[in-house]
Amino acid sequence: MGYTVNWGVVEEVANHLRRRAVRRLIDIAESVDPQMAAVSEILSKYSRLEDSVFYVVSVATVSYMLTARGEEHWRLAALYSSGNPLSDLRGFVAESPSLRLGRRARLARVERLASFYPRFLEEFNDYLRDLEALRRDLARVLRADPDSKTIVFAIKMLYYAAKAAGLEVRLPPSIPVPVDRRLCLLSLVSGVIEGGTAEPREARRLLSRAPHLVREAWSVAGRRGDVPPLRLDALLWLLGGCYERGGRDGALRLVLELFPELPRGAEPFIRLLLGLRP
Repeated sequence: MGYTVNWGVVEEVANHLRRRAVRRLIDIAESVDPQMAAVSEILSKYSRLEDSVFYVVSVATVSYMLTARGEEHWRLAALYSSGNPLSDLRGFVAESPSLRLGRRARLARVERLASFYPRFLEEFNDYLRDLEALRRDLARVLRADPDSKTIVFAIKMLYYAAKAAGLEVRLPPSIPVPVDRRLCLLSLVSGVIEGGTAEPREARRLLSRAPHLVREAWSVAGRRGDVPPLRLDALLWLLGGCYERGGRDGALRLVLELFPELPRGAEPFIRLLLGLRP
């Protein structure tokens, strides 16, 4: 049996996304995301915003096949930031234990990013106004699919950096969520994707065989719910982590610990995503 999108569940998700409580929950998820805290720390280390954002975006493009949890990986990225984006990036990629696998390929990617650095500085303000332009240019420089996890994740992290700096950046509805193992797990748990059991091994299989279905399902949910799909990522990633650690029985408790002031009316949406139907 192959994987399929359950469009009924996708519509349920979209309906919840139209509610004020869920919009507020998405805002809170971004504020408590450890990646946002790391980005804020990185910004404090640089005298120029452009340099800090370049470092954040570049770290995102090498954030795959990690040998540490994502939270720890970004904590280390913040520790390696000191004010010089290229030397900081080279040092982080060469030494971070979270990037132990495939380090040579990552270092080659860093050198392609180094060649892109002058253009990034020149086009920085234009990129803030047109995130699709940055997505296209990053994909070209790194010889990657514009929909690939690291490319769209880099756009999300630029959005985080801009938000931490107090800048307004519009996320277009055309940019999908970055598909990783956690998102695949939550897709199976919630029933958004059918055709496999809700367990980590199946999530890895889904990631390798049908990431396009996961991408499409959440993109449609976001657009129908009038939320840019990329804004869903923080909440989905955090909930996926809670399920990964707590399983079906403990996930909700971990989520409520993560969101001690849960917006009134948001819990049914969380239960839907965690597969805890009445």
